[in-house]
Amino acid sequence: MAEPSPPPSVEGAPVEVSRRKVIAIGVAVLVILVGIAAAVIYYIGLGSSFGGTIKVGFTISETGTFNVEGTNSLYGIRTAAAWINSHGGIVVQGKTYNVSLDFYDDQSSSSNINQLYTKIVQQDNARFLLAPYSSGLTTAAAPIADQFDRIMLSHGGAADTIWTGTTRRNLVEVLSPASGYLKGAVDWLHANHPTDKIAALYAADSFSTLAASSAVAYAQSLGLNVVYNQSYPATATDLSTQLNAAKTAGADDLIGGGHFNDGLLIMNQLKTIWTPKFVSLLVAVTEPTFYTQLGATANNVTGPSQWQAAVGYSPTLAQSLGLDWFGPTPQEFTQAYGTVTSTPPSYHSAEAAGALFVLADAIHRANSLNTSAVRAALGGMHVMNFFGQFQVNARGLQIAHSMVIVQWQAGNLKVTYPQAVAESPVQYPYTGG
Repeated sequence: MAEPSPPPSVEGAPVEVSRRKVIAIGVAVLVILVGIAAAVIYYIGLGSSFGGTIKVGFTISETGTFNVEGTNSLYGIRTAAAWINSHGGIVVQGKTYNVSLDFYDDQSSSSNINQLYTKIVQQDNARFLLAPYSSGLTTAAAPIADQFDRIMLSHGGAADTIWTGTTRRNLVEVLSPASGYLKGAVDWLHANHPTDKIAALYAADSFSTLAASSAVAYAQSLGLNVVYNQSYPATATDLSTQLNAAKTAGADDLIGGGHFNDGLLIMNQLKTIWTPKFVSLLVAVTEPTFYTQLGATANNVTGPSQWQAAVGYSPTLAQSLGLDWFGPTPQEFTQAYGTVTSTPPSYHSAEAAGALFVLADAIHRANSLNTSAVRAALGGMHVMNFFGQFQVNARGLQIAHSMVIVQWQAGNLKVTYPQAVAESPVQYPYTGG
């Protein structure tokens, strides 16, 4: 039988070039096969087969009043999902699942919450939920978790009142409650400047009101003198009247605020009205753009923080406390976050990411996608991840996480209290820049 003749060459394409193409195609196919084999070996190594994805649904404030906090929260959630998926996913009943995110911009408006979460569950078929950012929006979303029997992790709704007068069967809090936000500032003043007179000025939303009123009551219980105590509309654009009144009352120190935009408003208007000796504001101070927008005016301003990378949560610390560890270290989280955005993570980024890590840990422990099983796992967990400790009471409120005080010092945000974890002591007095 005669050997087949070689295929005719094409003009302008020598046989040698054709051979190179064949070789290149063969190499490409080989690379693909090696990749497939590696993936198979990886999942066999895990002792599990690939089960698909677990869809986690939520709304977040990419626009509107909470756009800064919401956007940073979204960056944190994306970072956590990417880390989980690149580190073996979540194993349930011998199958490995990746996390997929299903989210919409709620425009910082509670009027959008019911419609969007209903769509997330009924049309998008999300199996688990994260709450929106802010206490008001979380309060609006919480009933939906029970209505559709879905676990909902609260990462940005700290007001204790979210749970007041009702049972939240499926809502679980990851961050510390609002009632403790300004306690550290009061403790520091009591220990270091107990004769200072305090002014409290805060937004009239549930979170800010609870945080400030709790601080006022606590300060008075310690014998500190609160000479001014006033709220303002959350949408206020001029606080000069209130700041002048606080000054006239003889206040030395100012505590309160609300969120990012009104925090900036307070600081910008203080420039021409009053220079308190000590300033501690909710939420705004911890955002990197606080200093970007205010410059030297931000120096020596303090605020409570749910998390800072400098606080040394680690697998070693967890082991020393007899706690299980899940997820990246603070340094690894910060590095991974840098692949999502060029800005450093704020505590809003961390608490949102921490919520997804807690959820993944609970699903793994429950070894189930069933709501009741995962809720039971959440209720029994006392663990640590890069965000800190997690443990909730029977109602789902966080009882183990610790907060710190931070302060802008020469353009750098430093942990200043409590002393055991402080990078630097509190700088006093505030001088206005």
